[in-house]
Amino acid sequence: MARPTKSVKTMSKNLTKEEINARTKLEDKLKGAADDLSPPNYFNATQKSIFNSIVSELQTSGILGNADVYVLETCSFAIYELQIIRKAINKKPGLRYDKDIIKARESYTKDFFRCCNELSLSPQSRAKIGNINIQAQIKEDDPLLKVLSGGKK
Repeated sequence: MARPTKSVKTMSKNLTKEEINARTKLEDKLKGAADDLSPPNYFNATQKSIFNSIVSELQTSGILGNADVYVLETCSFAIYELQIIRKAINKKPGLRYDKDIIKARESYTKDFFRCCNELSLSPQSRAKIGNINIQAQIKEDDPLLKVLSGGKK
């Protein structure tokens, strides 16, 4: 099965400057604005807090757009429900063997991991983004690369 396409901002694949610029422009156009990243009105205070926490952590990366609200909503809800399940199990440890609890926990965990993949929340994704940013900074600062690409020292 083919892997899903990633944002050019999170890719480590070697692309030409023209390819990077073209994909960045297209992705930014498709991403849309990022000026309305707010939780749904029907969320309770805890769900809104989870939602806002994820948004505040990801806004600096520049990968979020208004259309991501739906993925953020699903992620926030999954985290909230997993917390409820864990609290219930802590109160009554025997619940960890209840088939309905197990099924619900598995379902919300799958939702959470799917959202993590969509939002680049895994430690591996963040490390990759960090590495890409470092490599880009090194290329930008390397005087030899500047001279070879026709720029000045």
